[in-house]
Amino acid sequence: MVRFVKIDCILFLITIIVVIVFISCEKDITLDLKEPEDMLCLDCILEAGNDSIVIYVTKVQSVENADDLEPVDNAEIVLQEEGEILPGIVNIGNGSYLLAHTPEEGKTYEIQVKVDGYKSLSAETKVPLRPVAEARYLTDTIPDEKWEKGYYTVPKIFIELVDRPMKDYYWFLRAYMRNIGGVLYGSYAVAYQTDNLLFDAFNRYYYQDYNYPFTNYDYIGALRLDDEVIKNDKISFSISTWIQPTVFVINADENFDKYYKSSIKQFLTYEYDQLPVFEPVQIYSNIENGFGVFGSIAITQFYFDE
Repeated sequence: MVRFVKIDCILFLITIIVVIVFISCEKDITLDLKEPEDMLCLDCILEAGNDSIVIYVTKVQSVENADDLEPVDNAEIVLQEEGEILPGIVNIGNGSYLLAHTPEEGKTYEIQVKVDGYKSLSAETKVPLRPVAEARYLTDTIPDEKWEKGYYTVPKIFIELVDRPMKDYYWFLRAYMRNIGGVLYGSYAVAYQTDNLLFDAFNRYYYQDYNYPFTNYDYIGALRLDDEVIKNDKISFSISTWIQPTVFVINADENFDKYYKSSIKQFLTYEYDQLPVFEPVQIYSNIENGFGVFGSIAITQFYFDE
């Protein structure tokens, strides 16, 4: 059974924003440990149809500084939709500003942030359309004489995606949500296996122990698919799972796509690979006169009930 659950999407966006704020507002520094230039960081991801969008404004700090990011509570924020100023941005404290508006698919948004003593920040994004996708939870039966029953089963999520003429950037994430006593608990998958090698290989690692029908590769963090490989056509594939999860099919604008990809690259370089020598990864930013990201996404989600 497939249900669409709004709270899952909200939790996903909150998770993404928290990661964005803590990563994009830190700046690599040289070995002389000089403090970075006093600048601002703006983080906001608009999600089509989400009425709980928060804009975060903080000060940039060195990655060597383990303190909490310093919030900016006196920002003047102007957000425009197709050139029209949107009213009702509410300062809720701790550098957070609630947007009293629901972003719409296909519309362009411009943001400006003014804080006394700093250069004005600005950025622009166009909210993409929701992905045209279907997903099903299936179980493959694989003949194998090594097993007592002569076979084993492999659970998987089968996904069909229809591409459209405009430029799209697709991401696929899997989460495991459980409602225990009215409280929603969950976690996002770190590694993904798939039966299709059309995905971006930037986070692909060879994996020796795999089960058919999947290939012997792990994708760390998420699955990214550039629509250039689909070319306005339809694609179908399966991703691994071990229980019935929530699946997020995301269409991102270019800003979110570049930011999220660079964030995963940074995680792989600094945390996952554990190499003694490596080239630093620059986190993408589209904020003029500052750091951070102003991007947008549209999500089609599938919740598979037990």
